Amino acid sequence: MSNVQPEIDEFDNPALSSISEENEGFKVDDDQKADWALRKLAVIRRKQAENKNIFDAEVIRITEWLSAVNTALDKDALYFEAVLTPYALTERSNGRKSLVLPHGTVKTTAGRPKIEIQNEVEFLAWAEKGEPELIRIKKEIDKKVLNALLTDSGDVISTQGEIVPSVRVIPAETSVSFVIAD
Repeated sequence: MSNVQPEIDEFDNPALSSISEENEGFKVDDDQKADWALRKLAVIRRKQAENKNIFDAEVIRITEWLSAVNTALDKDALYFEAVLTPYALTERSNGRKSLVLPHGTVKTTAGRPKIEIQNEVEFLAWAEKGEPELIRIKKEIDKKVLNALLTDSGDVISTQGEIVPSVRVIPAETSVSFVIAD
């Protein structure tokens, strides 16, 4: 299999099925091939960015259209909800929780009272003295402190010198990133 390298312009042709199929035997084993591969990668990333820009512009255009056509409809919907609400509440007081009608159902649901703590410090001080069951203490592992116990040998050793139970160390992986020149 020859190492014929396609021209950069070929990436703009959507008819190409896959670069990996065309260059199945291609291996990067020197800086010149690595630079060639980076050039190809740069073309692909630029094309992806162009596609994303087109997509973003279309999303903005369609979002603006939707907002424009629904603004008047939203006002009309709010009006009809406003005229139905007092009727539904009146009917609820007469024992009808839901109004089942040919074009839809209007449901009423009783709300529940909500509690708002106005001064948390004052409340906690009061509850600690007389109503401790109103206070919940949350326990969680401090991973920052636990990470400090990791030794160079890959063991997690407590400050008392014993291996920490129920802990598995996952070895670090070297990552590769690509910075494409402009």
